[in-house]
Amino acid sequence: MRRRDFLKTGAAVGAVGSLMRPKLWADVPDHLWEGYNFGCPQVSNRLDQGPFGITQDDGWYTIFATQPSRDHIRNFGTGLVGYTWDENGPALGVQCGRETLEESVEKMASLPFVDILYIRCDWRDIQSSPGKLQLSPVWEATFDAAKRHNLGVGFRVQLSSPNIQPKKLSLPDFLHDRVPL
Repeated sequence: MRRRDFLKTGAAVGAVGSLMRPKLWADVPDHLWEGYNFGCPQVSNRLDQGPFGITQDDGWYTIFATQPSRDHIRNFGTGLVGYTWDENGPALGVQCGRETLEESVEKMASLPFVDILYIRCDWRDIQSSPGKLQLSPVWEATFDAAKRHNLGVGFRVQLSSPNIQPKKLSLPDFLHDRVPL
């Protein structure tokens, strides 16, 4: 092994690498606010997306922040969801006989912070025979309440539910012998 040749080669590679480093590892230059499109056609209706250096605007000052509102602002995608029916059926008040299904749905819809009414039911709750849907009365009550209170309606029909055992009970009766679970 020739140690001197090895050290000379290593030093030469290091020197060449340090000379090339600024070109290979250079950051993207700061954006020039004026004259950057000199000689190019003017493009209207385009947002300038940088790159912007941190030093160009004295530290990215916040120019706007939202303020809290005293009013409820409806948010249909991510707001509060009021369940009018879940996989266990209607609300407990309805199941215990303290109120009707329509009263329960109306009470949920009239809450000022509810953004959307939601029905989460099993397949057996909407179909009892092949080729024909038989919707529960909760559907009509939910759509009527949503219209009166200017709310959206979302729903999910489940093939099976972890809350109902055995899981075959989520399926319509006419499918119990056809679907192996």
